[in-house]
Amino acid sequence: MMERPGRYAVAATAVLVLAAVPVLHLRMGLHYDRPALAGTDLGAGLAELERDAVAGLTTVALPHPGRPVPVDTFAFQQALRADPRVSMATVMDNGRDLTVMLIADRCPPDGAAAAAFQRDLHALGARLLPAGQPLLAVGPAARLGDLAAGAAGGLWRVLGVVLLASFVLLLLTFRSLLIPVKAVAMNLLCVCAAFGLLTVAFQDLGGDGADINALLPLIVFTIVFGLSLDYEVFLVHRIAEHYRRTGDNTAAVLHGLRHTARPITLAAAIMAVTFGGLMLTRRLDFQQGGFAVAAAIILDATIIRMVLVPCLMRLLGHRNWWLPGFGSGRGSVP
Repeated sequence: MMERPGRYAVAATAVLVLAAVPVLHLRMGLHYDRPALAGTDLGAGLAELERDAVAGLTTVALPHPGRPVPVDTFAFQQALRADPRVSMATVMDNGRDLTVMLIADRCPPDGAAAAAFQRDLHALGARLLPAGQPLLAVGPAARLGDLAAGAAGGLWRVLGVVLLASFVLLLLTFRSLLIPVKAVAMNLLCVCAAFGLLTVAFQDLGGDGADINALLPLIVFTIVFGLSLDYEVFLVHRIAEHYRRTGDNTAAVLHGLRHTARPITLAAAIMAVTFGGLMLTRRLDFQQGGFAVAAAIILDATIIRMVLVPCLMRLLGHRNWWLPGFGSGRGSVP
């Protein structure tokens, strides 16, 4: 590997990229785990409601503070009753400051049809209710939609904080610009490859073509990034120590690989088995999370830490330790 680092680096990168390609058609959502609910009162109740055309129940709150007269909902109510998705729409008012509509529809709250109905409900209210009237939808479908949107929005904030913090910490630790850049890029590629494999296993090859749980990217990313950076520090710290003593980059890479391969592999095996155990549960979200984390750990400990990182450090040579303002070569190694 030290004699032909370029070939090994290209091969390892190609494997990770191919594994990550299925992410391009990943579908995410939040759903009731009906197989896990089978045989429970909740599962039986959901099935009964769906058979009775009241699968979704949405409460629409129409506040009118300072106006004791109920909100004029006649046109809105008539339009809803004419919608084939709606089985019931009734209006109540507390006589003071709140009008409430209870809407029953035929769309299961965890499906794409329910999400579309929620969007249509807000658009219809904006058109048929009095101008400026607030419309607040409450119910299972609205709750699932808000939770999925919140998880997606939170992911980008967490992603930015974790990437920036990781880059700064590695920069200060190793006094190198390229090492933190490589670490961040490879960890992102590892997470994408893990989710690509997850997409294939559960969405493409799964019997029911299940969507990937929308909360998983946030959870899996934070777990995998923390573990991956641990392995990065173990390996690169050994390499840096030897390079500081000898100034021989190739020998330092070999030294680091020899002295960290076994502990990294053992630690990764323990974590992979631990998280892989979640796949034995009945809960689909647990199975998906366990598979994603275990796959990411295995990819990181084998392809990335044992092949890609050593090859890149061998190819970059003394440039591994370059940092603007600190010079290059042995003097820049902490």
